[in-house]
Amino acid sequence: MTTEPDITFEWHRWAAISLLRGTPVSDVIAPLVDNGMPEAAAAMLAGSILSDPTLEAGKWAIGRLYKLESMLDIRQELRDLAGESDAVPRRSGVSSKQFLTEYYARNLPVLLEDVCQEWPALDRWSPEYLVQQIGDVEVEVMDGRREGPGDELKMDEQRTRTSFAEYVGRVLATEWSNDFYLVANNGLLASELADPLWKDFSLDDRYLRPRAPHAETFVWYGPAGTVTNLHHDVMNILFHQVYGWKHVILISPTSTHRLSNSVGVYSDVDPLAPDLGRFPGFEGVHQLHVTVGPGEALFIPVGWWHHVTALETSISISSTSFRFPNQFEWSNPTMGI
Repeated sequence: MTTEPDITFEWHRWAAISLLRGTPVSDVIAPLVDNGMPEAAAAMLAGSILSDPTLEAGKWAIGRLYKLESMLDIRQELRDLAGESDAVPRRSGVSSKQFLTEYYARNLPVLLEDVCQEWPALDRWSPEYLVQQIGDVEVEVMDGRREGPGDELKMDEQRTRTSFAEYVGRVLATEWSNDFYLVANNGLLASELADPLWKDFSLDDRYLRPRAPHAETFVWYGPAGTVTNLHHDVMNILFHQVYGWKHVILISPTSTHRLSNSVGVYSDVDPLAPDLGRFPGFEGVHQLHVTVGPGEALFIPVGWWHHVTALETSISISSTSFRFPNQFEWSNPTMGI
């Protein structure tokens, strides 16, 4: 009796997904053969998948997905007719109501020039000043980071504890590196030990709740060269730049299906050097570019993909404590297909 050959789960899943997407049978069999499976066995596997009624159920589900994706593509095509700008609008004097109706509720980014330009932190915060204030405080740093998308998935492997003074010394000794970074989830500003820093800045009550829990505001600090790979957040964020400059790439949620979002909130694509051979869908994706400097605040709407590069040693503060609803339900993929 002829039986289906042994095959790893990963290859079986790959073959099933390829056939579900309409890949020709010959193009499914060839890679299996190239990886050591006899041609007859590969053909038997493909045949068993094609005859499985669950494949038809999968085609029904993926058909609904493709329709939604086609609607997103059409929306982008229509926006392109108007010559959509590659720049993020820069505004001052935006009232709370204007911000809500023009940006927050419409899910559109904006750079606000008058949110943090009067912060004492702009004049005070330097690596040396911060050491004077909280040098003995122990902080959590991501260490052993690697270049390229997906690094944030390995954050548990990168967590290390050090004194803030020791971390500052390491930053000052570094010209350009993405190997280590004090990122938002360090929770530094939520600690009572960081209370001296709060006297140097305040949250703009047009947009944020001034007495919101400290745990809703975060600090980022690292050398030039630190990168936050392409991802989206599950909440709206107001990102304040205090020290140094950062370059941000923003991509609308309507392009999600073109960004190889295989796990969680992360993209596999590096927008600075996209591999269009691996990710052909990324070709033509509309990107917004903005450089954010001291005293400027960038509103990053929920779901918007963003990639951030520190152009200099940089200190930033982000907050999620908006005056408006900022809790949403998300469904995220858990494995690559």
